[in-house]
Amino acid sequence: MSSESEAPVSATLPEEEDPSKSISKKAAKKEAAKQEKLRRRQEVAAATAVSSLSVDEEGRLANNYGDVPLYELQSANKPEGGNWTEAVNGKEWTKVGELTESLKDQEVLIRGRVHTTRPVSSKLTFVVLRQSGFTVQCVVSQKPDSVTKQMVKFVSSLNRESFVDIIGIVSVPGVSIKGASQQVEVQVRKLYCISKAVPNLPINIEDAARSEIEIEKALQEGEQLVRVNQDTRLNYRVLDIRTPANQAIFRIQSWVGAIFREFF
Repeated sequence: MSSESEAPVSATLPEEEDPSKSISKKAAKKEAAKQEKLRRRQEVAAATAVSSLSVDEEGRLANNYGDVPLYELQSANKPEGGNWTEAVNGKEWTKVGELTESLKDQEVLIRGRVHTTRPVSSKLTFVVLRQSGFTVQCVVSQKPDSVTKQMVKFVSSLNRESFVDIIGIVSVPGVSIKGASQQVEVQVRKLYCISKAVPNLPINIEDAARSEIEIEKALQEGEQLVRVNQDTRLNYRVLDIRTPANQAIFRIQSWVGAIFREFF
């Protein structure tokens, strides 16, 4: 009986993984996770440092703006005066009507009412200050040594006709300023609100200053403008006398009276 010889079956055993390679992969993954954790920790630390720097900067420059409390106004020449007292003491006041190009690059201290505010961004806003019929444009822009974003936000939130004091540097822009009588700008360094106006005034100075000719001309062009009637003007006389026309009338009356007192 012949027995057929069976072909030997070659069993291929799986190659065993090199232990050193397995350890290397685990170590690499562990090292990568460690580096990622370190990177996240550094990012958090950097963000915290920036935040603390902003807080420190805001705290350092917070004295450059704010509302002036009544007790400080009443004790301006006393030692317990606050930020406003320290800022204005020893400085000479400059009238808005005297702001000209001759004062370029000089620091001035001015006082007036907020005529208009025009926020441009969180880092820049424009304020038109009015005093005795004269207006000047003031620029409040974020600067690392004087103006913070919180100060820009504070100025942007001021109500019209609020009474403020401003310390700044006079600059001469390269173009004509159409929204103000003075052809210079004041780069604001410090701003303090002496008296804050109510948010909603019964009449706006721009509306009260508008003449009948302007209103009629706008109607002919199809534009509707606000007309302030005489009874409204009389009811809110304290606002109506702030218009340029009334200010000019009072100024002429004062000049005529001064001349009569001088010669008669």
